[in-house]
Amino acid sequence: MEKLRGKSVYITGATGMIASYIVYFLLYLNEIAGIPVEIYAGARKREKAQDRFGAYMERPYFHFLQGDVSDEIEVERRFDYIIHAASLASPQFYGKIPADVVLPNTIGTWRVLEHARQYGCEGVVFFSSGSVYGDIGDAGIIREDLCGKLNYLDPGNCYGESKRAGELLCLAYQRQFGIRTVITRIFHVYGPTMNTQSDARVFSEFMRCLVDGKDIVMKSDGSASRAFCYITDAVSGLLTALLEGESGGCYNVGNPEEYMTIRRLAEILAGLSEGEPLHVILEDRPIGEDYRPSPESARKRPMDVSRLKGLGWTPEVSAARGFARCYQFLKKQEREI
Repeated sequence: MEKLRGKSVYITGATGMIASYIVYFLLYLNEIAGIPVEIYAGARKREKAQDRFGAYMERPYFHFLQGDVSDEIEVERRFDYIIHAASLASPQFYGKIPADVVLPNTIGTWRVLEHARQYGCEGVVFFSSGSVYGDIGDAGIIREDLCGKLNYLDPGNCYGESKRAGELLCLAYQRQFGIRTVITRIFHVYGPTMNTQSDARVFSEFMRCLVDGKDIVMKSDGSASRAFCYITDAVSGLLTALLEGESGGCYNVGNPEEYMTIRRLAEILAGLSEGEPLHVILEDRPIGEDYRPSPESARKRPMDVSRLKGLGWTPEVSAARGFARCYQFLKKQEREI
């Protein structure tokens, strides 16, 4: 935490689930830990930022930057650290608005790097994704030096391919201009503020069923596997990479200790219900639904996080404990409404 004392941090996409928790952590440093940090929170909608951060937006150290990072960064000043998190990660967008998916990862990344080149910066961290690995065939555990096939003509790959382009830009600026860039490949992060209303990812849909007291419906046979990482573990991993990672380095961020099938996740969530016992029901996904999943091959393998662990990080929250926290938070919200 001391490495952030007196620093300025610009977070793009600050109202997103992961990015907002980084903002919460920086608020904690200012309000509780006595470590001053200038927060520059970038987002397209002030209303959403107000909902996320409330009265803290009026603090003298909090600066809200409204706009789309793909259009322009209008602030003419140096940031010590830039966290580029702006992105549309849910598969529900891949078939419906693919250009909006691609632009923050490419043009937005270029604008962030150009700002760092022009004004200087101690470090830029790019939020990439496990989707960049594509089809890895029979390869085992996913290491950062692995590169699978990714057909960019497949509509479901617009996210992963644009993240690959963003990574390439980070490395190009690091090599040509000496900007310290760190790439983080994020795997299946969940947290209490997940969007259970419109996010089509399985953990959001399952949690919505749980909060509503309805049986959990799986639109597959549930055999696909994921490694679920709780938000606090993800945030500590991302900040560790930013502050301790090597320039031009790439780090997987996830929790391979919580690697399980979708069916197993559904069973865990069903067991959290405080009301009538819930059941897990299998259904086919409706034909024509605007849901374009990323390639399954890489997603069926656990990731190797030894590089990040080498920097001193380790995940601490189990899926059972993490999803129980989410459930209690969302139920409390429902009661307050």
